[in-house]
Amino acid sequence: MLKIFISVGEHSGDLLGARLIRALKNELDAQNHLDFQGVGGPLMESEGFKSIFNFSLLSVMGIKDIFSNFFPILKILRQASNYNLAWKPDLIITIDAPEFNLRLASRIRKKWKDVKIVHYVLPSVWAWRQSRVKILKKNIDHILLILPFEKEFLKKFNIQCDFVGHPISSSLQPKTRDVISFKRNLNIKDTTKIVTLLPGSRISEVNRMLPIFLETARLLSAKFPDTVFICPTPKVVEGSFKKLVSESNIKIKHISAESVSSDEFNKLKNSLYACTDLALVTSGTVVLELSKASVPMIVGYRAGFLTEIIYRLFIKIPSANLVNLITKRNDIPEFLFNRCNSKNFYSQAKLLLDEKKQAEAQLISSKQAIRELGYGSIDPSIRAAKSIKKFLKL
Repeated sequence: MLKIFISVGEHSGDLLGARLIRALKNELDAQNHLDFQGVGGPLMESEGFKSIFNFSLLSVMGIKDIFSNFFPILKILRQASNYNLAWKPDLIITIDAPEFNLRLASRIRKKWKDVKIVHYVLPSVWAWRQSRVKILKKNIDHILLILPFEKEFLKKFNIQCDFVGHPISSSLQPKTRDVISFKRNLNIKDTTKIVTLLPGSRISEVNRMLPIFLETARLLSAKFPDTVFICPTPKVVEGSFKKLVSESNIKIKHISAESVSSDEFNKLKNSLYACTDLALVTSGTVVLELSKASVPMIVGYRAGFLTEIIYRLFIKIPSANLVNLITKRNDIPEFLFNRCNSKNFYSQAKLLLDEKKQAEAQLISSKQAIRELGYGSIDPSIRAAKSIKKFLKL
C-alpha cells in the first residue's frame, strides 16, 4: 500500500487535488493500492480521499480574517503535522496555499528528515518575497510548476522541479448551443456588443474596482449605445455588487452564483466569455480564462494605500498579468494603482471596440500564452502524476 498525504487550502486546490488523485490512480494503482488522506475538500473526497481536517478555515484571505482565525489555523497546523508523524505516509503532497503548506512542510521536516515532500504550484517567488526560495529548498524535495518561465527561474537555485502545465490549458470550451441559449435567455441580439465586467472575487477588490468599471461602462454606453454590460459575481461579493450597482444607476445584467450550483455558474461564465467583445478585469487568474476564450481585455488593479507602497517597493516584474509575462510582450493593456481609473479604461476600451487590429494583437498573444501553458499537449494532472511517479522511482 502506498500512503499519500495531501494538503490543500482553498477551493482551487481542491479541484487540482481531485484531478491529481484521479491521475495518480491511473499511473500507480496497478502496482500499489493507494490510500489518500489529509486536508482536503469535497471534490477530493469524491475521488476516494479521506479528509482528516476541514480546509475551509485555511481559505481566509484578508489580514483581519487571518488574525481572527489565527489560533484555529495554528491548531490545524499542529494536528496535521502530528498526524503525518504518526501515520508516516510514503509521500506528502502540498498544493498551493503556501502560507499554510510551507509551514506544514517545515514542521514535519524538523522532526522527520527523510520524509518525501512534493509541492504543487510554485509561490510567486519570481515576483516578490524571493526569500521563500530558501524555505522551499530546505523543506521541499520536488516542485510541480504550472507556469513555463518558473523552471528557468528555479534552475539557478538548483531545486528539483518539473513544468507540468497550467490547469487552464485542459479546460473545455462551451458548446455552441449553450452560448446561443445563454444569449437568448438574456435577450441579447447577435448584433449587440457585450462588455463583461470582472471586478474580482474578493469584497475588497470589488469595492475598489467595480466603481471604476461602472463609470467606464457609463462612458462607453454613450459612445456605443447598442452595448450590453454583464457582470458575473461569486456569492461572497453579491452584497457589495448590488449596493454599488444600485448607487450608480447604470444598467448591468447580473449573473448571480447565489441561485445556481457552482458547476452551472461556471458553465454560464464560460458561455458569457465565448460571446464577450471586451472584458474589463481585475488582475488575476481570470486573465488566463479570458485568454483561453479569446476575449480582448483591459487589466487593472488597485489596492489599499500601504499595499500599493509595498508592491511598488518590492515587486520587480514588468507586468501584472500572466499573458504579458509569458509572451514577454505588452499586448494586454493594464492600468495599475493611480493609473487605474475610468478615463484610462475608457480611452483603451474605445480603441479595442473600434479597431480590430488592436484586439487581434491581443488574441495572438493570448493564443501563444495558452499554448505555452500546455494547451494541446498531455493533461497537466497526468503530467503531474507522471512526474511524481518518476520522483518516487516507481
